Amino acid sequence: MLNLAEKIPSFTNYSDGLLLGKMPSGKYVIQHEKSKISNRNVFVVGGPGSFKTQSYILTNVVNNRKSSIVTTDPKGEVYELTSEIKRKQGYKVIMMNFKDLAISSCYNPLAYIRKPTDTNMIANVIVSAKNDPKKKDFWFNVQQSLLNSLIQYVYYEFEPSARTIESILDFLEAYDPRHNEEGVSELDQQFEQLPEGHPAKRSYRLGFQKAESEVRSNILISLLTTLTDYLDADVARMTSRNDFLFEELGKEKIALYVLISPLDRTWDGLVNLFFQQMFNELFRFGDLHHAKLPNPLVMLLDEFVNFGYFPTYENFLATCRGYRISVSTILQSIPQLVKLYGKETAEAIIGNHAIRICLGGVEKETARYFSELLGKTTVKIHTQGTSRNLPTASAQHRSSTRSENFNFAGRDLMTEGEIINLQNLDGGRRSIVVIQGKPFLMFKVPQFEVYGDLLSVYRVSQQDYRPIQTPGAKAYQKHLDRQYMKAREALMKQSHQVEATIDELEKELRKEGE
Repeated sequence: MLNLAEKIPSFTNYSDGLLLGKMPSGKYVIQHEKSKISNRNVFVVGGPGSFKTQSYILTNVVNNRKSSIVTTDPKGEVYELTSEIKRKQGYKVIMMNFKDLAISSCYNPLAYIRKPTDTNMIANVIVSAKNDPKKKDFWFNVQQSLLNSLIQYVYYEFEPSARTIESILDFLEAYDPRHNEEGVSELDQQFEQLPEGHPAKRSYRLGFQKAESEVRSNILISLLTTLTDYLDADVARMTSRNDFLFEELGKEKIALYVLISPLDRTWDGLVNLFFQQMFNELFRFGDLHHAKLPNPLVMLLDEFVNFGYFPTYENFLATCRGYRISVSTILQSIPQLVKLYGKETAEAIIGNHAIRICLGGVEKETARYFSELLGKTTVKIHTQGTSRNLPTASAQHRSSTRSENFNFAGRDLMTEGEIINLQNLDGGRRSIVVIQGKPFLMFKVPQFEVYGDLLSVYRVSQQDYRPIQTPGAKAYQKHLDRQYMKAREALMKQSHQVEATIDELEKELRKEGE
């Protein structure tokens, strides 16, 4: 049996941290948690074949041994090569598999509803995934409004174990939204039975209930088209409960692997919702502990643009350092980010990373960005010249004079072309690392250079993963059960108060009539 502790080298006194590269001198450059740099966010760009996984993700998943880790994993390769090592390093290992939902831990987005506005965020993300959010037309808005009402109904009326997306579909299937001869639908009746002041009742009255009868069927068809993927049995199982809580990432050492298909975009909305709720929950939990997590967290977000649009990502990056969170935003090119967020926001997102790395294999726009980021340098230009003199009366032969001149001129530290061809430098082993404005040309550090055959020795199959519900998730479920009972009692009390007020008004009216 290999001694794992001996196989994981200590590079410096602060060996635990983000391994950024290796200097020509052979010294490894590691950013530890107590680094004096303004934040621990790293912006990493590298095209296909640039060793993103081998030299940055795998190396850092293993090298970080104190922080919780969240890493996206398009191929499942990172999980297979490092999960057993993380277990031996004392981590709980969790796999969220959006590629194959049948072998994934469970995540129920409705369990993270803490206030009424949370339901609207969930509805917006789900509808946006199947409809263009940039064109929020009538059909987009009415779908979101109806889904928001349905989520609120399920959240407030159903027992916690039944608060799922599947329950919403069952509810829609059970009650006809079309008007009867009296102008009332079965769906209307369900909401009208709710007490006055109920969030779902108010939302429904101000939205779907006002739609004309002939429009209702089209609204419902549009929403069912949006939700059709959630009819799948595997997604119903995966969203039926929580096997872990996001806040647990800030309590203890957890390695969370998020497997996302680079080709199948079916679950883009669910993935986006997963991360938005994760960001919110981490900050909420941090706020309960003096605005920082008890246990630090490292996030390695490979293929970042595949997660969809995060409206608060810029703010998350700007403030996460104080919460003891480090984020590596990893993508193939800067134009990908600009296309998703727009030029101004993309620049702000990049600006919230104190460290920026180019691994090579990039296109022109990304090369131009790094060339401008590196700035100018001064070069010494050596020129030689020879002048010939015409013959004179005293000198019948021509003479020549040689001269040497030195001039200084400015040039890009690295040109666009040199950055585009970075893969050709030292066999593709070089990377550009800019640390708070200071540029370095380093060597990449592939995992096999650091760990030898360690990762292959401990390789496992993602197909063998078996989810286990954490004690924290079980305790939270019991908390929701207690909360549900209290909420029901409060709503009933409110309903009785409203009914009593109505009775009193009716009595007053009768007296006035007499």
